[in-house]
Amino acid sequence: MPDYIVKPYDVLFFRGNKSFHFGQWYTEGVFPPYPSTFQGFIRSKLLCDNDLIDSSGRLIEDKASEIKNLIGNDDNFPLNITGPYLINTKTGDIYFKTPADLFRKTAGCDICYSAFPSKDTRLESDLEFFLSCPDIPGDKPEKFSPPEYISLQELIQYRTVLTDIKVSPSKLYLTEDRVVIAINDKELANKNRVVYEGRFCVTPYNRLKNSTGFYCHIDRKIPSGSCKLGSESRLVYIQKLSSDNIVEEWLKKSRDELISEICKTKTFRLVLLQHGIFKNGWLPFEFSTEDNRLVAAVEGLKIELVFAFTGVPLKISGYSFIKSKSNTQKDITLKPMVNAVSAGSVYMFRIINGCTEENIKAFVEKYDNNKIDHPLYSNMGYNHLILGVGAKL
Repeated sequence: MPDYIVKPYDVLFFRGNKSFHFGQWYTEGVFPPYPSTFQGFIRSKLLCDNDLIDSSGRLIEDKASEIKNLIGNDDNFPLNITGPYLINTKTGDIYFKTPADLFRKTAGCDICYSAFPSKDTRLESDLEFFLSCPDIPGDKPEKFSPPEYISLQELIQYRTVLTDIKVSPSKLYLTEDRVVIAINDKELANKNRVVYEGRFCVTPYNRLKNSTGFYCHIDRKIPSGSCKLGSESRLVYIQKLSSDNIVEEWLKKSRDELISEICKTKTFRLVLLQHGIFKNGWLPFEFSTEDNRLVAAVEGLKIELVFAFTGVPLKISGYSFIKSKSNTQKDITLKPMVNAVSAGSVYMFRIINGCTEENIKAFVEKYDNNKIDHPLYSNMGYNHLILGVGAKL
């Protein structure tokens, strides 16, 4: 599976799921783009490369079968994409959202620690399970929050230790305030591009630095070339990187150490590198309640959820592939809205059965740098995770 870099020619803006005409006309956007946005870019590039889009940017109707086989539809996604993540082309470092369990040891320093509980203390709750308390700073947490992004090299260190983790600031992109407008859709139907009165506003756009691009891993050969990305269809250039499987090549170097440490602690952390859309809501596996504990059986391991940093759920939707008979946005079919667990969320599990080292090794090799399966979302890039050692309880 090849690795690719996507480099923009100009600023980028991704509006998320809110449309100007579906209840709210203005939004500040999201960054980096959701996998559901990025997969649309990959699909469009494949369609352009195979001459399946006409001069007006619409699908060629008499080639519907060929289009479906190439890029699928609402019910089928025949690609497997990992990413997008930010990459510094000068250093080769790939950047991910910093895991939510990390806090600075002191305000302003680069040395961090994992705030997962190191003691098996529990609180009763009105839920069906006990709660645990993390070791978060006593002062305002925002003073101790680390940089927003963590490099692949730093992430490798993070996954095998719980303290003295250095996370340095990284200047990957700049934000620029731009004036945006809302077009009057009624006038637009008459081919008059008129702005709604009073609907000018300022919103931040993102400009990637010269050495920064989007990294992705795709199970398809994509010819180098330009295509449009983002809410305003800004031009970007995609090309293959000289190396393949960069993330896996680095992570596998620490996998044996990771397995060894998990065998000692009998705990592990599950870290979402990309947003997660699971079959069981905010839980990555199917859990049941036993003695006020959330317990799951996964790949020969019986695991108990000890604690989770998950944050506020994200609302994920998108445009449907069902053809609209109208050119107005209000008649376009949308995909169902789903809740997602945000990238950087971390879960800690305790292994509670008498498993062997082989059981732990099989579990790690299945899930580390892989995705929790949930068609179609995991193929788009959601649910990508790595594993790390947990605290010894």
